[in-house]
Amino acid sequence: MNNISKIIRHPLGRLVLLSAFCLLATAIRSIQHDNMVYLFLNWNLFLAWIPLMIVKVWVRYSVTTNPLKSYSILFFFAWLLFFPNAPYIITDLIHLNKRLVTSWIDPLILFTYAFTGLILGLYSLRVVHQQLASYFTHFLTWFCLTLAMFISGYGIYLGRVQRWNSWDIITKPMSLIRDAISQSTNPMAIQMTFAYSSMLILVYLVIHSSLNHERK
Repeated sequence: MNNISKIIRHPLGRLVLLSAFCLLATAIRSIQHDNMVYLFLNWNLFLAWIPLMIVKVWVRYSVTTNPLKSYSILFFFAWLLFFPNAPYIITDLIHLNKRLVTSWIDPLILFTYAFTGLILGLYSLRVVHQQLASYFTHFLTWFCLTLAMFISGYGIYLGRVQRWNSWDIITKPMSLIRDAISQSTNPMAIQMTFAYSSMLILVYLVIHSSLNHERK
């Protein structure tokens, strides 16, 4: 029982519980209405977990090896590649319309998935912040974090509007790069990038300052 209690009290354990709630709510909804219209949310939630898992492995390796080795750069870019998948789930709220909403549970499902994805992303960002702070100055650390959030905002646009996936950088690298460059001047791309990156920056600043205040 003590081990179970420790797991539940750990942030990862609570995120697992929150994710389980998402899965349970979707399952109940699917049974009640005899359709699986929100099944895609489970895949998006799985993708949202990947950046956090990457940085957790990064931290483990940093404890046991020299944190200045080149693998740290690989971990950072691997995290950056998948990081947009976490806040991306916010865009799934677009499905909250009369065409899909058939019961009171629909807004709850969409919001909970979006909230869980955002928290997963911000948690991974917090871990990355701690990692970068051990390598760089305060200014350079925040510069990297801010740049990562702007890149994530653009990644959300590429995913939602252009329908690109993180693994396309491996399967279709040149096509993805060409489209990313060509879309960089698109007004909608600019608007979505600034909107989502600004949201990420502001929310993270609130969480970061709150944690520091409580610690003091």
